Amino acid sequence: MVFRFAPHSGGAVIVATEIANNLAKLGHEVTVLTPDFPQSGHRYEPELNSRVKVIRVETPSKSNLKVAARRCKPNLEKMGKSLGKKEKFDFVLTIFHPFHLVPNAAISCAKALGIPSIIKIDDAVYEKSSGLKAIQRKIEKMISTRSLRKASRVLVSNEPTKEIMKSYYSVDEEKISIVPNGVDLSFFSPAKKDPKKLVFSGVMYHHRGLDVLLDSAPAVIKEVPNVKFVLLGDGPEMKKLQELVTKNNLESNIELKGWIERQSIPTHLSDASIGIGPLKRTTVTENALPIKVLEYMASGLPIIAKTGTLPNDILINNENGYFIDNSSELSEKIIKLLKNPELVEKMGKNSLSMVQKFSWEKIVKSITAIYNQF
Repeated sequence: MVFRFAPHSGGAVIVATEIANNLAKLGHEVTVLTPDFPQSGHRYEPELNSRVKVIRVETPSKSNLKVAARRCKPNLEKMGKSLGKKEKFDFVLTIFHPFHLVPNAAISCAKALGIPSIIKIDDAVYEKSSGLKAIQRKIEKMISTRSLRKASRVLVSNEPTKEIMKSYYSVDEEKISIVPNGVDLSFFSPAKKDPKKLVFSGVMYHHRGLDVLLDSAPAVIKEVPNVKFVLLGDGPEMKKLQELVTKNNLESNIELKGWIERQSIPTHLSDASIGIGPLKRTTVTENALPIKVLEYMASGLPIIAKTGTLPNDILINNENGYFIDNSSELSEKIIKLLKNPELVEKMGKNSLSMVQKFSWEKIVKSITAIYNQF
């Protein structure tokens, strides 16, 4: 039971799709319940396993997502209970996000059916983010705590998020399991690299630190004049980045591709020699594991990221990339890699080896193993 599903786009949709498809590959019949929001913006149209059935549930106020996020609960819950009785669901899995009530509906549905409920924490936990008004934070905490504490199991991607679940949302430790996101290893593949190209893939938010990357560009271009910075994606920072590129006469070296079809991403990644991770340490990026980083690794790329962002088992300094502290250090490490193709190849192989344990097949098997404990 999820708030959004394909053809909507976004990281959480990719996660939900991969979980559904891999459960189906293991022989399970999978029913996806999701609000019938009209499609807007970019489309994500993955191939779904024949065992995956998608039901779009009538939702009031669907033209206003903020309102629909709360009003979607009754119909989702009703449909879940009805189908669950008819089709004998084994468990209900949902993806957590503050301020919508899909997890609440999933928990209520599972309780009525007498089956386990699993909540996966995928989006940035709002306890860590800034800008919320006190009343918003209080309401969010009350609603989310109720759902999280009633879940049979809560899946988190790392230890820091586990601590937030325990200390802020008062979830019992024995209910929490660490299950990270995964990557489709068959979708991405290492290939011969362009030795002078680096890539960023993702939504262009402020906390991604792409302004830091552009600050580093002049020093890199001075040493490697034919370098290409390829930025894939769109987002709130796009206009600002375009202005920075124009202001600093960087058009020959920096390509702002905008949003591209997901099917095209593997080609862009495999053609590059460096993958750029988060370049700012914020409460959103600290110890996070963006899907794009796993995709860089599956493409055989060394990674560069800000110290304190990626988990230490994802980026091992000097093994499969570098942690950096500022734009000058970023320039230095980019130049080092661009001038040493052998080092790129070595670190890229390390990334590829390290990412094998994050295949979606293995991640989903760990989820079914958790269900089998009930």
